[in-house]
Amino acid sequence: MKTYLEKTQNIWKANLLFIFLSSVALVFMEWLFTTTKPSFLSGTLVSEKLLVLFWSEVLVFGVLLFLSLPVVVACSFINNRKAIASLLAIIPSITLGFSLLLVIDNFTYTLLKFGVVNTTGITQGMYLLAWCILLAFIFQRLRKAVDDQIQKPLTCQLQTFLLPVLTLFFAIAIPIAFLQFPKHVTDSNPLDADLNTTPNIILFTADGLNADHMSLYGYERETTPFLDSIKEDLIIGQNHFTNSANTSGSIVSIMTGKYPTTTRLLYPPNVLKGTDSLEHLPGILKSRGYYTAQFAVKHYVDSSVQNLLNSFDESNSVRKQANLAINFLNKCFSMNAKLFLNEIESRLIVRLKHLFFVQAMENTFLQITETQKDFKDDEKVLGALEVIKSKPEPVFVHIHWMGTHGDRFYPDSKIFTKNMDPEKQIPWDTNFYDDAIVDLDAALKDMFEALSDIGEIENTIVVFTSDHGQRFSVENRIPLFIYFPGRRGTVELISNNTQNINIAPTILALLGTEKPKWMSGGHSILSGDQSNEFVISTGTFRSKSGESGWTLAEEYLEPPFYQFDFMNVIDCDRYYRLNLEDLTWSGGIVPSYVGTCNEAAYATGSEIRGLIINRLIEDGFEFDQNEIPEIN
Repeated sequence: MKTYLEKTQNIWKANLLFIFLSSVALVFMEWLFTTTKPSFLSGTLVSEKLLVLFWSEVLVFGVLLFLSLPVVVACSFINNRKAIASLLAIIPSITLGFSLLLVIDNFTYTLLKFGVVNTTGITQGMYLLAWCILLAFIFQRLRKAVDDQIQKPLTCQLQTFLLPVLTLFFAIAIPIAFLQFPKHVTDSNPLDADLNTTPNIILFTADGLNADHMSLYGYERETTPFLDSIKEDLIIGQNHFTNSANTSGSIVSIMTGKYPTTTRLLYPPNVLKGTDSLEHLPGILKSRGYYTAQFAVKHYVDSSVQNLLNSFDESNSVRKQANLAINFLNKCFSMNAKLFLNEIESRLIVRLKHLFFVQAMENTFLQITETQKDFKDDEKVLGALEVIKSKPEPVFVHIHWMGTHGDRFYPDSKIFTKNMDPEKQIPWDTNFYDDAIVDLDAALKDMFEALSDIGEIENTIVVFTSDHGQRFSVENRIPLFIYFPGRRGTVELISNNTQNINIAPTILALLGTEKPKWMSGGHSILSGDQSNEFVISTGTFRSKSGESGWTLAEEYLEPPFYQFDFMNVIDCDRYYRLNLEDLTWSGGIVPSYVGTCNEAAYATGSEIRGLIINRLIEDGFEFDQNEIPEIN
């Protein structure tokens, strides 16, 4: 009896030791990688980074220990020592194999720009074979180490005291975790509409689209013949602007109704944090019975990457199914720890799927910057239509169209590029850009016709806009039009300035509800207020290529303004820009502005300066106001 108890005790101690060490290797190496590159932890205190390491190790160790329990129990009934060592070595070996896969990929991609994402065919198979050989080597070494520990457990003080130490560790960690229970934020203005009659909503955003290149807005070329044909059924914002020069910041400002300086989200790896991650339009709609889906582009427009919690049921072909484990994590662990663990999971899974030929790993950076040919925009529209057709509940879908992205375009249409070779186009070629807009218009036509065919056209609101102007501009007009059921025959033109943070409040207004208090940035454009409002926008140009795509350059993430390179204010048809790097002013006239402005109504230079200073102070930036010069 004593021998059996000693054997069982030794098995448990050996299992705890190797599970603990392998979990530390995985978590620590990923934590080291994350904290030494631009990430959501950039700019956080050292204490917060250490807490992320601590809580992540708590969870990973706990999960691995739970998974190992059946193995340990089985080993208790096995008398063959080598068989026991082999079984106990399986989970630590796989964990270390995962860790080395990520470490090697991080190292080779950082130094050589070659990693898992670059492998195809034979190189992919060779990479997989090399990793399997490495995994077998790790298993052999660990099996011997486990066997040694089982034979001589009492000679190792670390192992002898590991069980009580870990017991104390969890006794302290778990209660503290529950003390970090975050309050869930909900809107105070519920949608009480009957779900059987509540309309579907399509938010369609096009990348880098200038309004002055659309015939809907008077462009001399017929680039939007379909939109021209339904113009009388639309509400059109004639002078509409973005709040961010960068896609991620712009889309999130649309979803939240908040300025990018408020959420501090402008560009990857920025993410929403705290209550901002729970305060957004899709979350409101989802909580009121909508099925929510996003068809966009990974890395830049992805609710998971930007951390919009409880937002989309599916995003970029990934279903988000809530379960008890996820709910537990959301309640009991800090936001940064959850983001870190999610990054480990996603980085690991996409590489394993790629290596085992399950799903090719997308190189978003190459797609955005070099190929620009395979955005699969039509598939996004078809996916959105399928969701609307198949779901019994009302649907909110976000589609982000990339065909108008630049600086090169590869349209199917050849109206303005007949006999022109797309491979020889110059950057930002107007002819290819205009044909890309023709493609977009054709897709909108197909979408409207499909909605009609499935009987949903009279039950669907369509809101269309762009993330920013061409060449990432904030002073160019971008399109805004709204189509909603029951409105026919008379175009409504909104000539006063509007902005993207107005879109979420406008959608809520169309559904008969006021915006929540936290949606403080914008207001409904249907409120009837025809006075011009100031449009405040920002942006960054401090980016560099990374493994997943463009990311902020960490060397520029310094106080007081961090990733924000400029602040821009549009006052009627004038714009003013404060460069936050050298604190100098510039400005000009908004191109192709529609309408005239009252000279006496313009804000003074001091008022514009004060507007920017107040915005930055309200959003928590700490700086010396006296260093901001007056506008000459």
